[in-house]
Amino acid sequence: MKSVDYIIVGQGLAGTLLAHDLIEKKQSVLIIDKPHAAMASKVAAGLFNPVGVKRCIRSWMADDFLPVAIERYKFLEKKLGSTFFNINPIFRLFPNEANRKQWQVKCSNERMNDFISDFEPPNSYSFLKDEFGGASIYPAGNLEVVKFLDASRLFFKSENCLLEEKFNFKLLEAHVGVYKGVQAKKIIFCEGFRAIYNPHFKYLPFSPTKGEILTIRIPKLEKFEKIVSKGVYILPLGDHLYRVGATFNHLEQDELVTTEGIAYLHDKIKQILEEEYDVVSEKAGVRPTTRDRKPFLGEHPKHKKLAIFNGLGTRGVIQGPYLSAHFTTFLTTSEKLLKDADIQRYKGLF
Repeated sequence: MKSVDYIIVGQGLAGTLLAHDLIEKKQSVLIIDKPHAAMASKVAAGLFNPVGVKRCIRSWMADDFLPVAIERYKFLEKKLGSTFFNINPIFRLFPNEANRKQWQVKCSNERMNDFISDFEPPNSYSFLKDEFGGASIYPAGNLEVVKFLDASRLFFKSENCLLEEKFNFKLLEAHVGVYKGVQAKKIIFCEGFRAIYNPHFKYLPFSPTKGEILTIRIPKLEKFEKIVSKGVYILPLGDHLYRVGATFNHLEQDELVTTEGIAYLHDKIKQILEEEYDVVSEKAGVRPTTRDRKPFLGEHPKHKKLAIFNGLGTRGVIQGPYLSAHFTTFLTTSEKLLKDADIQRYKGLF
């Protein structure tokens, strides 16, 4: 019987980061993946942002996640011979004077100035509706997720560790960790929102969120070097192109854009831009968000040969590298998992 150290099911952001970490730890890996249309990683803007913009607070474990993410993506760019990681400020447009004052107070009293600077006065930009001004969040930016996944896929193919097919649960021997005659120490599921159909992990309280995005062209604005945020983000792509998103739809789990979602994005754009724009494309994907907005890491409560690394959600780009390294350490040394991420917190639901 053929054997590998780990079988990874899914090559979205989570599965890709974990595969890189395990391979670099000299572990043999078999990745099983067949991309699907609603895969969130394929349409995600890939923003990373250490600040919760509504309340001007540090996001969960931002001081730990951010430096690891920056270092890791830069390393992976060199490893893969590609460029996909961009560090750019996020320019938070204030919706009113009260919000502006709230941010100024928090920057003075709560060390938020580690991430926030450059408070700009109202009406600083002719192409923006910035009547209450804004502030820049830095370091922040985005991962070009599709480029990263595609470059990684080529690498995995070159390592002969990628099987391009849909995982068939009927062929899984869960109690012994065997799939199609391949023995593994652990079979790790990184399926994104499709984990809700996984017979072994569907007990976990996923709360998938469909997100719709637009790509627009602004003829009079070639490129703005900041990512604009006010209800939605407007991410510069270059050559007059910008990505706008995203919606949050908990009722649908498909890749179809909706009239309501697209109308919502247009309404938000009109609250931000003074310039005319054209729509280039409309897309949708489903995020693997969870009920408590924390990731799902750990072993199956009954079948110890099965594990999950999922639920990175809307902050997957900033959280992923730290959590992947952490989970790799757990797998290879049995070090305990973060309590807030360990699926043992939901053992009562099994």
